[in-house]
Amino acid sequence: MLYLFFYFRISQKVALVLAFSAILFLTGILNKVHAALLEGVMSGWEESIASHVAQKGEKLVIGNFYTAEKPNAHGPIGQMGDHTHDKGEFMWSYRYMNMFMQGTRNGTTTVSDVVGRGLVGSSISPLSMEMEMHMFGAMYGVDDTLTVMVMVPYIRNSMRMTHSNGTAFTTRSEGLGDIKFGSLWRLWAAEAPSIGAHRFHFNLSFSLPTGDTSPTDRTPLMGGNDNMRLPYPMHLGSGSLDFYPGLTYGGEKGRASWGFQAIGAIRSTENNNGFKKGNALDLNVHGAYEVVPKWLSGSLRFNYKYWGNYSGADKNITKNVQTAFPDKLGGERLDLLVGVNLLLPEFKGIETRLAIEGGVPIYQWLRGQLETDSVVTFGWQGVY
Repeated sequence: MLYLFFYFRISQKVALVLAFSAILFLTGILNKVHAALLEGVMSGWEESIASHVAQKGEKLVIGNFYTAEKPNAHGPIGQMGDHTHDKGEFMWSYRYMNMFMQGTRNGTTTVSDVVGRGLVGSSISPLSMEMEMHMFGAMYGVDDTLTVMVMVPYIRNSMRMTHSNGTAFTTRSEGLGDIKFGSLWRLWAAEAPSIGAHRFHFNLSFSLPTGDTSPTDRTPLMGGNDNMRLPYPMHLGSGSLDFYPGLTYGGEKGRASWGFQAIGAIRSTENNNGFKKGNALDLNVHGAYEVVPKWLSGSLRFNYKYWGNYSGADKNITKNVQTAFPDKLGGERLDLLVGVNLLLPEFKGIETRLAIEGGVPIYQWLRGQLETDSVVTFGWQGVY
């Protein structure tokens, strides 16, 4: 199964060593190259490709990482860290993301008789859950190699649950999520009319544990009091310092574009509540086409997600709830998403982009948790 192939577990020390080694490596190379980390380092490959395109009367261009005035110059709005910026270029963004979950899945099978007893013998079972996220972001081109970014999420969760006695109720959590600081390092780019454009960059980010991992709400279990600790899916963050290394590739030829991205999530430590979220992996493959030149493009994206079980446990979370078992929280999912990018005319030097993307899972493997029904992202971006 896919989850066995993509499963990985990295210790705290290894995570820290990898992160800091990557920073030192990139900083060292940056002193030798100006536009991209691997520019010049791959001179043999560059010469070979240049010789190939020269036979067709073309010239190979090295180091161009962006095509202006194309709606598909950016990836689908649901994908983060997909493009870099030139020196001095600034982008701000807003995304609204909505995910709706309903029904319980055990493995690849939807369970129909879970209501009122749970798969693990608990008396409280989830019926549905909606997660809304408002993501505010900014990106800035420090130089022609390095782009930095920050993402600030505000999250609103609601979960509908039922007790074995027939009582149904809703719990809610809301607040700031984990703030992420990121860097995108340009690696290599080359293009020619016959081969198209090919661009690679390295992603390296980390998040601060600013999201609440101890949310509480009023439930029938506590006699109407509002001091019940909510289970793990209702948390707003991980509670730990997390690292997100990855690699992104983007290609383009004519009115078509495509890309691949792999981003990992490495949890560094157990948090103050005695548990650690599982490591995760996010893979994206997409294709896009410029339907109306300089105006409108459509995209198709496959997004694979793997997330591991939690380790440890929060002793203040009651085991009477189906979603309160750390060793049942792992899973994987493959989504199929369709998107539209709209590039508006430039106004006073500002390039404005509106985008929407939505889709459904075509594969899910879960350990007795709520299955995802739909994912929708709307976004607005301004580049100056």
